[in-house]
Amino acid sequence: MRVFRWLSQIIFLIYLALLPGSIVVVALDRVPAWGGWMGGALLIIQGAAVLCWLIGWHGRRGVLAALPVFLLAWGVEHLGVTTGFPFGRYEYTAMLWPQFFGVVPLPITCAWLMVAFGAWQLVCAAEPAQPARLRTPALPGRRHWPALAAATLVLLLDLQIETIATLVNRYWVWHDRGPYYGVPTANFIAWWLVGLGMALLVAWILPGHRQPVTTGLVRRRVWQAESIPAYLYLLSTLMFTVVNLARGHTLAGLVGLGTLLAISLVGLLVRGYVLVRPQPDRRARGD
Repeated sequence: MRVFRWLSQIIFLIYLALLPGSIVVVALDRVPAWGGWMGGALLIIQGAAVLCWLIGWHGRRGVLAALPVFLLAWGVEHLGVTTGFPFGRYEYTAMLWPQFFGVVPLPITCAWLMVAFGAWQLVCAAEPAQPARLRTPALPGRRHWPALAAATLVLLLDLQIETIATLVNRYWVWHDRGPYYGVPTANFIAWWLVGLGMALLVAWILPGHRQPVTTGLVRRRVWQAESIPAYLYLLSTLMFTVVNLARGHTLAGLVGLGTLLAISLVGLLVRGYVLVRPQPDRRARGD
């Protein structure tokens, strides 16, 4: 599976090369007339990087994790567009393509893939492992808190996405209205619940573990390769924060800024431990 590890890194580097220019042109409202497809392409690149990462580090188990998340994303989006449940009534424009059955764009399902695994990986990093002799008794509900926290990270990203997607790029149009930039409140409730469902799936298929930080360039490179979904989540949050603030969507920009600050603070608090990856399938290592 090593080839997929390399592929995930190559695709991630392509994303890194495209991201700065994308942030600048969208923030300054300088997207060329022919460049409407670029946002969707970035979402597909994100999804491809995460999929290759899953296969590269987890083999068949990675595919088993990606498939239900992908299907859940497509299914709930298809249901939402065709019935208005659970997000509210909306429809996608022709800005995002290709579309499954002319309803749900492929870039949207790829975005869900990145958000689900990126949020889960960040949350796992916030709970460093303890030696058995220092381990505290489990509190009621503690077993489920990572899924709850991951669902909250999913929701926080949507609070930033909506302004970009509806007011800047016109990726979809809302027919129902709500107090937050015209987006119905049901949409955010649904995002949290769908994020929770995805987090529970990931937790079940890819149980996590933590490992002490080791110094040295080689160890840092490995950690970076293994943390691609988390980096994609953070970079997306950074992009949405900059664009929202530049385009005058102050509240959405502050949500992004607060998310980045909170993640940074938690990272400092758990310094000394990092998330390497959810427990891999040893048969998938191929080393």
